[in-house]
This record gives sequence, C-alpha cells and structure tokens, in this order.
Amino acid sequence: MKGLSAVALLLISDISLAAEDAAVDAVREDVLTSQAIIQMLLGLALVIAVIFALAWVLRRVSNLQQTHQKMKVVSSLSLGTRERAVLIEVGDKQLLLGVSPGNVTLLQSFSEKVLVSSSEGEFAKKLKQSIDAGSAE
Repeated sequence: MKGLSAVALLLISDISLAAEDAAVDAVREDVLTSQAIIQMLLGLALVIAVIFALAWVLRRVSNLQQTHQKMKVVSSLSLGTRERAVLIEVGDKQLLLGVSPGNVTLLQSFSEKVLVSSSEGEFAKKLKQSIDAGSAE
C-alpha cells in the first residue's frame, strides 16, 4: 500500500511539474513575441534620442554663455601658498588683482593692454616648436 501511494505521489508530482513547465514555456513565448521586441527597441531608441537632445541643448546653452563673456583671465602668478596676482581683461581694460582667501584687491588698472592674451598655452607653443623642428630635419 505504501509503495502504491509513493508511485502515485511521484506520478502526480511529475504531471504537476510538466504542467508548470508548459506554463513557463507559454510565458516565455509571450515575452519573446515580435511585438514585444519592437516595443522594447522603440523604447530604447526614444531614450537614446532624449539623451542626444539633452546633450545638444546643453552644448548650445554653454556656447551661448561663453560667447557673451566679456571678462577673461590673461595671466596668473602664484605669490604664495594661497595668494595670487591675476591679470584679467574686461572689455578694452586690463586689471591687476591681488587674490587671497576671502579678499580680492585691485592693485592696478591699465587702460591699454599690458599683455595680449594668447589662445595657445605654453605647452601648445612648445609642442608646435618641437613638431616644426622635427619636420625641418
């Protein structure tokens, strides 16, 4: 009797496992339909388009802010651990400022340009010179 009930229990469990496997396969088939894949790809494309649109807007806004800037740092010199002398250009004037923690002082105001601000840095100039010297050989 115990053997018969054990065999019946095994058969019932096998049938229920087979039914669960069939249900899982049906769900898997429903998830992998072409409509679901197309919907997922369209959602991904929408997210990527929003990212590119935001990047474009941020680039435009940052360019607008930079083009309207009338003040720029021409040169800076460290005078100590926390003190600096900074030459800035505002319109046609150049101002020499003393900058320390918590304090900015006007040292001198120049109506004519003392230094011409260069777009190239010192490293760029040296790199250009070394490239020109290498190509001359």
